[in-house]
Amino acid sequence: MADEPTQGQSAEAEQAPADAEPVSAPPVDAAAPEDAPSNVEGVEAVSPAEPASAESVVEAPVPAEPASTDAGPDRAPRSMTGVVVSSKADKTISVRIERRVKHPVYGKFVRRSTKLAAHDQNNDCQEGDVVTILETRPISKSKSWRLASIVERASAIGKG
Repeated sequence: MADEPTQGQSAEAEQAPADAEPVSAPPVDAAAPEDAPSNVEGVEAVSPAEPASAESVVEAPVPAEPASTDAGPDRAPRSMTGVVVSSKADKTISVRIERRVKHPVYGKFVRRSTKLAAHDQNNDCQEGDVVTILETRPISKSKSWRLASIVERASAIGKG
């Protein structure tokens, strides 16, 4: 136990001697010519007496804003066109959006679909209509789209 340092001794052992100089960056020569190569590649040397020009200031890249569901004043809302598959609920329609994607292995184009719930204020749509919907603020848990226009009405023939 006599060999182990106490708390007071360990603090003294970690402190640097009082006469030691603090570690600092190498001195900068203010009289160095501008064309003197700097010690970092690709960085232009600027003397401290000169103010930084607009060309020598490097701006950090601005991070991209995350996509939001609500369109701001300078951004148009997303729109999609699809077929109404259900209009049974009050003021709500289900719209199937189809897209074609290339199969990753076989290279064949396959159809993929997404079903979205959209707000239909006047209950204008019926099943089979081709509609355009716009992205909007969340209206309910599953509705973040609203009806923009009816592109094509479903034909009455065949409904029986």
